Amino acid sequence: MIRTFIGVSALATIWGSGSWAAAAEPSADALRVRQPTVQGSFYPADPTKLTVLVDTLLMQPPATLAPGRVRAIISPHAGYRYSGVVAAQGFRQIPEGTKRVVVMAPAHRVRMRGGGSILDVDAYRNALGDIPIDSVAGELRDKYGFFASLPKAHQKEHSLEVMLPFLQRRLASFTLIPIVLGQELNAERIAEALLPILDDKNTVLVVSSDLSHDKTYAAATAADRGCLDAILELDGEAVSGKELCGKAPVGVLLEIAKRRSWKPVLIDYRNSGDATRNREARIVGYGCVAFIDPHTSAQDGMAIAPKRPDFEGDPVSSGEQTLLLDLARRSVSAALRDVELPKLPLYSSTLTEKLGCFVTLTKGGKLRGCIGNIFPVHPLVQAVQQNALSAAFKDRRFPKLEESELRDVHFEVSVLTQPVPMAFTDAEDLMRKLKPGIHGVVLSTEDGRRSTYLPQVWDQIPGKMQFLSRLCLKGKMPVNAWRDPKLVRVETYKAFAFGEDEEH
Repeated sequence: MIRTFIGVSALATIWGSGSWAAAAEPSADALRVRQPTVQGSFYPADPTKLTVLVDTLLMQPPATLAPGRVRAIISPHAGYRYSGVVAAQGFRQIPEGTKRVVVMAPAHRVRMRGGGSILDVDAYRNALGDIPIDSVAGELRDKYGFFASLPKAHQKEHSLEVMLPFLQRRLASFTLIPIVLGQELNAERIAEALLPILDDKNTVLVVSSDLSHDKTYAAATAADRGCLDAILELDGEAVSGKELCGKAPVGVLLEIAKRRSWKPVLIDYRNSGDATRNREARIVGYGCVAFIDPHTSAQDGMAIAPKRPDFEGDPVSSGEQTLLLDLARRSVSAALRDVELPKLPLYSSTLTEKLGCFVTLTKGGKLRGCIGNIFPVHPLVQAVQQNALSAAFKDRRFPKLEESELRDVHFEVSVLTQPVPMAFTDAEDLMRKLKPGIHGVVLSTEDGRRSTYLPQVWDQIPGKMQFLSRLCLKGKMPVNAWRDPKLVRVETYKAFAFGEDEEH
């Protein structure tokens, strides 16, 4: 690995071999927007794939729920396939009202003495869009000699960049103060500079760091436990002797936490062996620690308590119905215009509950696409977004939706109960038990063929025999397979359906 040595407190005095001076100077345009450098390797470059991946990670149930308002987190910065699950545990608990984020990350490729670099640009860019730089970033550079703008420190640095997609999907909008810290610095001095900013309750600090590297599974687990214990005890001196690449930013955070009485809480710990299920390889450790304001309660944090709605009533409130239908339409519209998908609202336990659902598109009263999942796989809000996109662009019965059609398309969402088996002895017994307009039906065979009709389909096929026969044909089964309980498995479910008004 090539390392360049830069002295920050001496305003970018060159240390070492002078490879910085030999490098080509970035253009003025390049300096105004920091371009992604590990996109496509550490995380997907395609905006839709990145959105789905990050949202899926953020939707995972929390290993530990922070018992108060989160003011800072320590998050790992490896590729998402390795550390994404752990990272998301902390980002999902950052308060939704956060307006400004300070990200402190370690320099891996450039060695800096005395402080760190705050890049002089207008925005950080990735597949999800541009993140504006907060005006305070420039004020920090102007006021403190240990902060400078050193493009080389950011040019190929991944530790800060991989934090950003999680923040973009978690928060509606925010400004960024991006700090890459050197390895030799005065933590107290940097903490004093940042404290006035962090006293703003709408500002959150994110510190980027992995834990131990290149150890056996057992040795990594032991080493990481010792490091995390030192962090939880706010013992900066002990942390300085541990193995973690973000030693400098973690040290600054511990100094801030002691001065503001923030309480550290271990959210999750795993390692690369857990992610790859290969505990024989050399291991990298990943930990997430949240720092909470002790004067707040769990209600001020990001508590999400999933529940299973009672389908005897309305499982989705009128407000949630409007939100989900709007999400479906805006998601399809964004895909048609090739822009970032809308953020998923996570504030409701119903929206974050894993439920089966279908999204149906009609045009002029005729079907234009219908895709869904019968069984609960994703949280409802994520399932609606994905199924809306699939219904618009992946239903093989229809051509892909065109932008010119969107205004004439009507969206409907069906939320499903868990399918339950229906035992029957023969055809008459099955027909006697089925309830048209109430039961959605799943037919499946041992060789993997499966088909379903939503309860709404009874409106088009009211006869039970015709309904079941056409369902067999849909699943490429013999037309009368439904008559024999030895040939097919029958499951039924209920659906709560809601659609847009005539004028959307």
